[in-house]
Amino acid sequence: MSGTTGVEINDKCIAEFNDFKLKKKHRFIIFRVSDDLKSVVIEKTAEISKTYSDFIKELPKDDCRYAVFNFQYDQGAEGQRSKVIFLLWAPEGSKIKHKMVYAGTKDALKKALEGLQIEIQGTDLSEISEEEVLAKCKQISR
Repeated sequence: MSGTTGVEINDKCIAEFNDFKLKKKHRFIIFRVSDDLKSVVIEKTAEISKTYSDFIKELPKDDCRYAVFNFQYDQGAEGQRSKVIFLLWAPEGSKIKHKMVYAGTKDALKKALEGLQIEIQGTDLSEISEEEVLAKCKQISR
């Protein structure tokens, strides 16, 4: 499977995502486009004990990434909730070509990763803060 950019989605990405989603194997997975710009590959997985702060620290300051995160939050009287979040991280300092490749491949990756509940796109840390993500989760939970 590939996006409009011709970048292929590596089968391991899909298999690891399914383990993430069904077996709750990881807190998050960070994906990147390979150096030759031909495929999406896994850059990092994190154990379930990791936090959203740990996740944010793993994102590069000057390059794009995709990520999925199992975001857990309290919905008050309705109890604990969790949402599978898809993130496109494209910081302002990234190369224009990389931003274009990531944007053009995003839909193919989202289609391959079945079960995503919320999409967030960020160009700076304020757009992907824990508060912003929580607000989006609570808005969708209504």
